[in-house]
Amino acid sequence: MAELKPKESKKLISKALIIVSLLIIGCLAFYCVQYYKALHSVNADFASAKGENFKSAKDPKMDDFNVLLIGSDSRGSDQGRSDSVLLLHYDSKAKSPKVVSFMRDSYVEVPGEGKKKLNAAFSHGGVELLRKTIQKNFGIPIDYYLMTDFGGFAKIIDTAFPDGVTMVADKDMSKNIGMTIHAGKQQMDGKTLLAYSRFRYDAQSDFGRVKRQQQVVQSVMKQGVSDISVMKIPSLLGLVQGNISTNIPTKLLINMGQEFYFHTPKGLDSLTIPTNDSYEDKRYAGAGAVLELDLDKNKDAIKKFLEDDEI
Repeated sequence: MAELKPKESKKLISKALIIVSLLIIGCLAFYCVQYYKALHSVNADFASAKGENFKSAKDPKMDDFNVLLIGSDSRGSDQGRSDSVLLLHYDSKAKSPKVVSFMRDSYVEVPGEGKKKLNAAFSHGGVELLRKTIQKNFGIPIDYYLMTDFGGFAKIIDTAFPDGVTMVADKDMSKNIGMTIHAGKQQMDGKTLLAYSRFRYDAQSDFGRVKRQQQVVQSVMKQGVSDISVMKIPSLLGLVQGNISTNIPTKLLINMGQEFYFHTPKGLDSLTIPTNDSYEDKRYAGAGAVLELDLDKNKDAIKKFLEDDEI
C-alpha cells in the first residue's frame, strides 16, 4: 500500500475532523431538538402547579433519606387532591429502597384544618402541608418530595420503555378506567399501566389499588434503567423535567441513578398504612367514608419496617 504524501495526509486529517465535527454537531442538534420537543409537550396546568414551598434542611449526601412521592391530578389554580401518596425510604447501608403506601382515605389531623382525609391535605396546602400532616400523625421526617402529573407519567413510561413494562394483572378490570385489562402476564404501555394502578372498583377497593401501585413500582424497577436506549435519553430528560416537580438535589439524583444502573435492586419491600387490624371503617358528615386509624399501631409498624433490614 502506497504511503500518503504530506499534503494528502493533511487533507485526509482535515476531512476526518470535518466529519467528526459534523457528527458532534448533528448529535447535539438531535439532543436539543428531542429534549425541547419533550419539554414543550408538558401539561401547562401541571407546570403552573409546581414550585412547592417544601421545607427541608437535608444535606445532599448519599445516606439514608425519605422522599414523599405524590401522584397528582393538579389542574392549574385548582390544587387537586393527591391520588397517590407514598414514602420512598433509601437505606444507604443495605443499598435498598423501601416504600410505604398511605391510604388516601386515612382520617388524620391536618395541621390548621382539623380532622380530614389524608389526601385533602394536599388540596388545602400542597406538598408542604402533606409533609406536615404525615410527620405529625406518623412521626416520619421527610427530606425531599417528588410529584408527578399522571399524564406525564404515561409519557415517561412510553419513552423509557417503548416495548412496555412486563406486568402480571391480578384480574380482569374495565370499570371507570377507559379500557379493558385482562388478567395475566402482558406488556403494558404507560396509559395501561396508569389505568391498572388506579383501578379500585372491586372488593378490595383502595387497598387493592394501593397493592397494584406497589406492583407497578416494583415492575418498573425490575425492568431497570439499563433497558433504556441512549437515543431516548434526550426526550426522557425533557419529559422528566417537565412532568416532575422535586427538590431532590441534582447531585443526589445522579448518585441514585448510578447506583440503580450498576446495582439494580432485586426487589422492593413495601408496607401499606393502615396495616391489618389497625383501623376501623367510619363515616363522618363532610368527610364521607373514612379509615379511622390506631395511630400508635401504625407508627410502630412504620418504625419497625424502616429499621428492619431483614424484611
